[in-house]
Amino acid sequence: MERRVKIWHILKMKILYKNKKVEKLCTNEKEAKKELGLQVTMKLFATINIISSAENLNDILKLPQYHLHKLVGDRDGIYSIYLGRNTGYRLELIPLDENEKMVVNQDTSFYTKIVCVQIERISNHYE
Repeated sequence: MERRVKIWHILKMKILYKNKKVEKLCTNEKEAKKELGLQVTMKLFATINIISSAENLNDILKLPQYHLHKLVGDRDGIYSIYLGRNTGYRLELIPLDENEKMVVNQDTSFYTKIVCVQIERISNHYE
C-alpha cells in the first residue's frame, strides 16, 4: 500500500530591505550587536522571526507588545513596531502588496491583505 504524505505550504510574510545596510543589521547578528547592543539585537531578531512567520500583517497587529502603528508627519506611510517598550528602538516598515508596491490606507482592515513588508530602518525613537 502506497503511503501519501501531505506537505503543507506555510504562508509567510516576505521581507524586503530598503538597502544593504538595513539588510545587514537585520540578518547579521554580529553587525547588529556592534551597532545596536545585545538587548536590542535580541529583540530585533525575535521581531524579524515573528514577522517572517506571520501569515499577514494582521497577525502582528494582534500582538500588543509590538505596538504596530502608522507613523505621521514626515514618516507618513511608514509603520512602526516596537523592539521592546523599554529599549526606545523601533523597526520601521512599509506595507507592500503582492506586486511589492506600497500600500497606503487609513484603516486597519487592509492588514489581512499585506503579505510583504519592506524594512526601512531601525531607529531609536528618542534620538
